[in-house]
Amino acid sequence: MDPANAINRVGDVYISDGKIERVDLDARARQHDDELEIIDASGLVVAPGLIDIHVHLREPGQSAKETIATGARAAAAGGFTSIVCMPNTSPAADNPSVVTWINDKARDEACVNVFPTGGITKGLAGEELAPIGSMQAAGIVALTDDGHCIQNHELMRRALEYARMFGLPVMDHCQDYDLVGKGVMHEGYWSAALGLPGWPSAGEEAVVARNVLLAELCGTPIH
Repeated sequence: MDPANAINRVGDVYISDGKIERVDLDARARQHDDELEIIDASGLVVAPGLIDIHVHLREPGQSAKETIATGARAAAAGGFTSIVCMPNTSPAADNPSVVTWINDKARDEACVNVFPTGGITKGLAGEELAPIGSMQAAGIVALTDDGHCIQNHELMRRALEYARMFGLPVMDHCQDYDLVGKGVMHEGYWSAALGLPGWPSAGEEAVVARNVLLAELCGTPIH
C-alpha cells in the first residue's frame, strides 16, 4: 500500500541491498532463483514507514519509564520509522543543550528517525518563553508544551510570532484550566448520575477558538 504512488494491491516486493528494487504482481519469474530469500507476508501490509508526531521518550531524566532506544524499537515494531518526541523530560527540552543531547543520543542509539520538539515556555510552565531561535538551531522540528496549555493569550501570541520567524509549527494541548476545573470525565448525563466532576467540551473548544484567532493573526500553523 503506497498512496503516494497510487498502489493498493496484492503483490511482491523485491528488496536488494536494503532498498526496494521493484514492485511486481507476479513472482513466478524468480521462483527458481536459489539466491532469493522469500519472506511470506501473507495477510500483512507493506507500506511506507509511518510517522508518529506525539511520543514520549522520557530521556533525559525519566529512563525508568522509557528511553530513546526502547521507544525507538517499539516504534519500529509497529511500523513507525519516524517519531516526534515531546519535551516533557527532566530537565525539560526547553533549551538547546537538552535538544542537542537528545539528538546525539538518538543518533547513537535509535533505530528510527527521532525528531525532537522544544518547549514553548521554560519548564513547560506557561510563564516565560523558551529560547526558540537557539532551539531551532539545535534541531527542533516544532514547539509544544505537550500536556500543558498556555493560559496567557498574549504570551501565546508572542510564541506564535517567534515560531513564524523560525519556520516552526506549534502543537498545543487545548485546555482552559478554569473551565475544566477538576473534571475527571466528560460532563453530561453520566457524570451527573455517577456524582463525578465533569469536564465540559467547552473547556477545550474555548482554547481551540483562541488558537484559531491567533493563528490567523500571526500566520503561524497550530496543530
